[in-house]
Amino acid sequence: MTKKLNLGGGLAIVLAASLSMPVIAQEKKAEAKKAEPAKAKAEKVGGDIGLLDTEKNYMIVVTKDGKLVTLDFNAKTKVVGIGETKVKMANVGLGSSATVEYVTKGEKNFLTKMTFVPAKGE
Repeated sequence: MTKKLNLGGGLAIVLAASLSMPVIAQEKKAEAKKAEPAKAKAEKVGGDIGLLDTEKNYMIVVTKDGKLVTLDFNAKTKVVGIGETKVKMANVGLGSSATVEYVTKGEKNFLTKMTFVPAKGE
């Protein structure tokens, strides 16, 4: 008799677990959809170029408030000089006044567009 009770109890537990698994899976999918970030909104900041490393593809912009903004870039980054002329990132000098647009992905800021005015003497 006790064997039948143990067997019946074990079957009830297995049945309850198997019925609740799909519900748990659906809840996890719903949470994952909520956690997906919306498309990153471009932010804009202006300041002077404090550091430009073309080998490691990053730069630091010093804002008027003294805030340092580190930005990563690649070959697709649009760089525009005076008169809306396209230039290469290597032609941008330190101290140049720049307005940059960037998006944040995870912990990093990725430069999407930069307009700059060369520093005096360049």
